Amino acid sequence: MVCTDSILGLTSGQLFSPDAAMGFFRMDFSSYTGLVKESRSGPPLIGRIYLNQGEEAARLAFLAPKGALSSDILIALLDNLAWESANRGALRLLAELDENSAAFESFRLSGFCVFTHQQIWRIPPIKTDQEAPPGTWEPLRQFDTRATQSLYHAVVPPLVQGAEGLDKRLIQGYGYSFKDDLLAFAEIISGPNGLYLNPVVHPNIRNSLQVLSALIAKIQRRTNRPIYIAVRDYQSWINSALETLGGEASDRKVMMVKHLTQRERVSVLNPIQSVLKVQSTKTSSPVVQRSHLEE
Repeated sequence: MVCTDSILGLTSGQLFSPDAAMGFFRMDFSSYTGLVKESRSGPPLIGRIYLNQGEEAARLAFLAPKGALSSDILIALLDNLAWESANRGALRLLAELDENSAAFESFRLSGFCVFTHQQIWRIPPIKTDQEAPPGTWEPLRQFDTRATQSLYHAVVPPLVQGAEGLDKRLIQGYGYSFKDDLLAFAEIISGPNGLYLNPVVHPNIRNSLQVLSALIAKIQRRTNRPIYIAVRDYQSWINSALETLGGEASDRKVMMVKHLTQRERVSVLNPIQSVLKVQSTKTSSPVVQRSHLEE
């Protein structure tokens, strides 16, 4: 979510976008726009959330206007957006803020917590004179889903997994393999303003510059739209490779989550113990066999 102008804040899109209008007619997409006013004569504060089918987390699309993000009514709007997210079946509500945003404290008071930080890099057209990596990038549909999940759980910290997770959805993108081992994959989200890449790269990859440049060159041969790559703090070692490729980094963003379900401890019955409790055993008297000899 990048602030696109002085009107919108905390936004991943435009206020009056075709997606916002057509979302009401899509069966695989749900959205909601909330509005609160501090007084009848005061300006409204508007917020929008969206949820894609198959995902467990709803996402905050925007808050507007930007100048009202420090007002007290922001907490009321966030509570309303969280309620509507839960009504649509979401288990979590995700938001992305500038690191020094005036709305940060309101998000904390509304129940949001930080699960990671990230930077978004804008990648210019690159030259293809980089040395080719030993492995290859192929569409993710050619890889086993278990390999993707195994790499994800090995690289991504548990705190981030609890906030985002892979959910039960099909990931579109590319995977990098070497000697039949999946060492990296990049989810690709396509939009009218460019392509958004969310990579997961195993730290065992030493030639990250060649690996990432091969992926970017592969994508740029198919489209001339801008490419944006999100780099989380736990993969900050990728930043040097993107800087070498001439990428421009945005300000650091704070990734926040509000859990919409309450955790409860549930006792799991052990079938063996349940059998032993029902059919309790009792100690029996010893059986002694005696032989009677007649004299």
